[in-house]
Amino acid sequence: MKLKDKTVNFILIILLALLSIGIYANSLHGGFLIDDQAAILNDNSIHSLKEYFSKYFSIKQGVLWELSYVFIWQIAGANTFYFHLFSVLLNTGCVILLYLLCNVLFKNRQFAFLAALIFAVHPIHTEAVSWISAGHYVFSAMFFLLSLLFYVKPCLTAFNFILAIFFCILGLFSGNAAIVLPVIFISYDLFFREKSANDAIPLKIRLWVLSSITLVCAIFLWAIFLSRNNFMHKIFYFRGPSYLIVTLKALVYYLKIIYLPLARGLYHPFAYNTTDINKVSPALFLSLGVIFISIFAFFKCLKRHKPISFGIAWFFITYLPYSNIVPVCNIVSERYVYLPSAGICMILAYLFLKAWDAININQQGRKVLRIIAMLAVVLFIISYATLTIKRNREYKDIITFWETNINNFPDGLMAYNNLAGTYYTMGETEQALAYSWINLMINKDQPHVWCNLGKVYFEKGDLKISRYCYEEALKIDKGFLAATLGLSAVKKAEKK
Repeated sequence: MKLKDKTVNFILIILLALLSIGIYANSLHGGFLIDDQAAILNDNSIHSLKEYFSKYFSIKQGVLWELSYVFIWQIAGANTFYFHLFSVLLNTGCVILLYLLCNVLFKNRQFAFLAALIFAVHPIHTEAVSWISAGHYVFSAMFFLLSLLFYVKPCLTAFNFILAIFFCILGLFSGNAAIVLPVIFISYDLFFREKSANDAIPLKIRLWVLSSITLVCAIFLWAIFLSRNNFMHKIFYFRGPSYLIVTLKALVYYLKIIYLPLARGLYHPFAYNTTDINKVSPALFLSLGVIFISIFAFFKCLKRHKPISFGIAWFFITYLPYSNIVPVCNIVSERYVYLPSAGICMILAYLFLKAWDAININQQGRKVLRIIAMLAVVLFIISYATLTIKRNREYKDIITFWETNINNFPDGLMAYNNLAGTYYTMGETEQALAYSWINLMINKDQPHVWCNLGKVYFEKGDLKISRYCYEEALKIDKGFLAATLGLSAVKKAEKK
């Protein structure tokens, strides 16, 4: 690489780094939210370095992310600033690595910069970056990108191959993203790598090694997700064909919120409208159409428009662990598509550059079209950046977090329930009751909400309303043990 090229790359990397840090600067003073309380603030096992390594440390999935909690706590204690700073720096690293990767893959600095720029400002990433507990999606993505960066070198030396596998293993111990990394390797070798006689490891041997790793990763994936998340699918009652319908329809929903990320929420109503999302509807056929068109476009663009084919392969392969083919915790969560969204960013960047090339060929009206194209891209980037900055504020504290979820998705029942629970733990009982009743006004068939109300009214000494609430819960679910026990306690109290 020439000195001038290195200088330009350095300047572009600095620009991407400054933008990535600047756009998440207002997230640095956010509080501990939801899982952060249990995983960091109230988890005494990570508060002592000596005790952690003597009693709790073990080699397991996610151990590197857990270690980051341990070391940051030793430095800063309960100061959330440093936890957020770590997430922001990880995200910045991912943006830079994406730029380097695209540059190596396609030898097009403009494309690489634009793809990384779109990725840097994308609002869909706020959940993974601004919520501390979701940061492992960024952490594992960093190792994913590092591993792939070494693997796609024009001449694959034994050293680069070993480093790629090493970072892949680190990725497996930091989060879930690296589980599909061997599949990306195989896809790259089969469809994108230029044949070279200088490769230290022959293709057949690489494919054998990577296929073995893929099998191990698949077993790893199945064991983790199935044991951890089977409970969620028991709640949603997805069985047989209805389960596959939900899986397919979720794909279209994800594509919509990646391209038009207008509203943020931990709980998207799509995933909790269990009476509709498991039925055949136009969204199902749209999803099937998207899959078939993507397959066609992948092979059609493979020779002349490789970034599009690579972006398609990237999206679907990295989306695979969160597609619900193997059950995951939530049917839809924005943090799941942190890494898959990079594939969409590549496609968008390439399409813009092709449009720019078409404008330059057209002699008539070229200046006006250039201005329009530049304005369109600038407005696109600014709109995404503005949304990201706005969303960061929504992670300020737990009340703001749930209230904005409700404002964005008024029919998101779980958000109402969690906000009510938050107020209850804060001792603001009347607020908890108010949000629980609002929740039931939206959908009265929620036995757990009736049960929570029964408990609160029992504690207030209002036995009549408490009995009514428990009875309503049991009308919906006769086997609801908590409601049965609660009603029994009410009856005993009434006899006194």
